[in-house]
Amino acid sequence: MSDYRNRPKGNFIQEASWQDLYMLTESWKKDLEFYSLDVKFIELLVETYFVKFLINQNLDDLRELQRELLELNKQCENLLKRIKIHFTHIVDLIEDPFIYDASVFRTEHELLEEEISEFIKMLKVVRYAVFVLSKDVLGNEKPKRIWKYN
Repeated sequence: MSDYRNRPKGNFIQEASWQDLYMLTESWKKDLEFYSLDVKFIELLVETYFVKFLINQNLDDLRELQRELLELNKQCENLLKRIKIHFTHIVDLIEDPFIYDASVFRTEHELLEEEISEFIKMLKVVRYAVFVLSKDVLGNEKPKRIWKYN
């Protein structure tokens, strides 16, 4: 559970073709676009149930959770911008393989992958914390329809 990479194991990045790296980067972009929506949904969930969360949670802890969500949102936007730039470099390398130093580019690709992996780890931690809070709060409420007939 400590590795969230979306590629074959081993020395793939150092040996893959530019087209393969392009497809891998495209996969990262799609995943990050989804995670961006995920973070926004979690932010909305925290905003919507903030007062109810206060019953079960300390205000400082909730503020810290909101700060973490804000940081995740910024980090996701930053990663998406970097991927956009990364795409242009890959396209340039496909058209002219000697335009950039391939080993430097592949190392940057690995670093970007590592940052995406760290982002996903942090998102899972925050998502778990919010879902535990939500379960506690929503578990104590009865749905209105059932309440109406009991």
